[in-house]
Formats: sequence, C-alpha cells, structure tokens
Amino acid sequence: MRRISKFYGSSQALKDVSLKVESGELVALLGPSGSGKTTLLRIIAGIEDADPGSGKVLFDDIDVSSTEVGKRRIGFVFQHYALFKQMSVFENIAFGLRSKPRRERPSNAAIRAKVEELLTLVQLQNFARRYPNQLSGGQRQRVALARALAVEPQVLLLDEPFGALDATVRRELRRWLRKLHDTIKVTTIFVTHDQEEALEVADRIAVMNAGKIEQFASPEEVYERPANPFVFRFLGNYNLFHARHDGGPHRHDEPENATPVTFVRPHDVEILRENPDGSAIAAKVTHIGFAGAAVNVELLRHDDQQPIDAELTNQAYRDLGLKQDDEVFIRLRNSHSFYEDYAI
Repeated sequence: MRRISKFYGSSQALKDVSLKVESGELVALLGPSGSGKTTLLRIIAGIEDADPGSGKVLFDDIDVSSTEVGKRRIGFVFQHYALFKQMSVFENIAFGLRSKPRRERPSNAAIRAKVEELLTLVQLQNFARRYPNQLSGGQRQRVALARALAVEPQVLLLDEPFGALDATVRRELRRWLRKLHDTIKVTTIFVTHDQEEALEVADRIAVMNAGKIEQFASPEEVYERPANPFVFRFLGNYNLFHARHDGGPHRHDEPENATPVTFVRPHDVEILRENPDGSAIAAKVTHIGFAGAAVNVELLRHDDQQPIDAELTNQAYRDLGLKQDDEVFIRLRNSHSFYEDYAI
C-alpha cells in the first residue's frame, strides 16, 4: 500500500498510509474503533476505492488499484462467518470454485478433492454434510476460512475473525490460525482490536490510530520498544510518572519547555522490603488482588500521593509476605520516557 488516503464526506478515515507486507507474512492491523483498520482492509480487497490520486495497492509490484474485487484473488473472512445457511459445509467450501467462469471452473472430481483437502486442513473432515446451524461458532469460522482458501487466494484478509466468539474459543482458534498459517504460508492480513490476539498470532503488527500507522514492527518490538505514548497505552496497563526538569540545559533532542513523562508496565514495578542504596520510592500497600497466576498490588507513593499498580508472580508475592498497609519501596524496570507535547 503506497500513500493511501480515504475520506468519507468531511471525515478522513486514512491519512497517507503506506505499508509493505512481505510474501507469506501474517500481519495484524491493530487499533481502536475508528482507527481505519477495516477501511484499509477493504481497500486492499477492492471492496472500496482509495481517494482518486491518493496512492496505489500493489500485489508483487503489480498495481491492482483499478482491478475489480473478483479478479484480485482475495480470500476474505468476516467476523460473522457469512456462510450460506441452506448449503452444507461441503457446498459452502466449494462455492467459490463452482462460481468460476466455465472455462476456469475445475471438474467436479477436482472440486471434491480440493474440498476434502481443505476439510482435513481445518480439522472438519467429519462435518462435510452438516449445515451451519449444526456447528459451533469456532467450527463455522473454520468453514469460512476453508471457503476463502478454496480459490487459492494471493492474499487472505480477515476482518475481526474471532470477534463473535467467546474468550476460550478465541484463544483456541488463534493458536489454530497460527499453526494453519505456518502450514499454508499464504500472505495474510487480519484486523483486530484485541492486543493479546495480535501479539500472539502476528509476525508483525501495524498499530493504527486516527487513520495513521503509529508503528509497524514485530510483536516484541511494539511491546518492549513502543514508538510513542499511544502505542504504549494501547498495548496494556501502565503507570505514568511525571518528571521534573532539574534546571540544567536541555539535551539536543529534548523539546523546549517539554516535560518528560515515564511509562512503566505493572509487571516492571519491583517491590522491595528495604531501600539499601536510597534510590527506591517509598510507598504503602493499599490493596492486594488475586488474578490467577498473578497478584495485583495497588500502592500509594508517599512523596506525591500518586497510585501505582504492580503485578507480581504468586511466588514473588509469597516471598515478600505482603499485607495491606505494609510500608515498602518500589523500583522501576524497563521504563519508557516520552514528552507531554506528543499529540495522542
């Protein structure tokens, strides 16, 4: 995608977006509602057009911006399956093959072989004669994926593919999708607002906000080295610390009159019983909450009365022997500093 822009009336959904997805890569478009994720996906598919003169969509360096959707070799999977209720699982998967022009249509034997191959791939080989209303949500989504793959797409596009499913099924299906992608290696782009989903499944993540891409990098990089405060905030819980300038000269890369703010994840807040070198921050434990494998500890700083959230393993919690109202010290690991004048 090269410099793609899109207006809906006076509202700009995409602002000069460029993105290069490598062949065989699985990329997530991640962001809040209204960030432009689905609009970008629909422009890639050809379901919508970018604004005239704004940019191009290229597959293997071939401009497909003017190519109609049916000729782009796109597989598209929607959040709500869009299966044909009156068709069996077998016929749903075969639909794209049977709909091809006569001269391009495979023989009935070839269609049967392809559908059986896909049923095995999506682990539904015993469900060929069932109808969508006889399947679970996770099974229906696997049928939708098989149908999209039947036409051997150049690019597979998934729009919130697991959004209609409950949390347990979503976890199972995203692991399954990752294994499926490792098997078939088709270039895949999927839209999600679920940070955990993107971090677990994608090779790279494009974090979108207000029609722009804020960062495009590996899951590890966007989480451990966020490009700006928006990415840090969107990718999980955080603590915010305001710094005070010491009155000395500004660094060359430091904006004038800007105050640095520091972000720290709760699991990067270390709780200590003592302060041997005097560098830790004095605080008081105000609440302890158990969350399965983790223990969430709420604290209050003594110096500025600001709350701090910490996340401990069960073992670390037991070793410390924490109780409410305990006086402790905290130390920050893996902190990230930005400037307050950054527009979010």
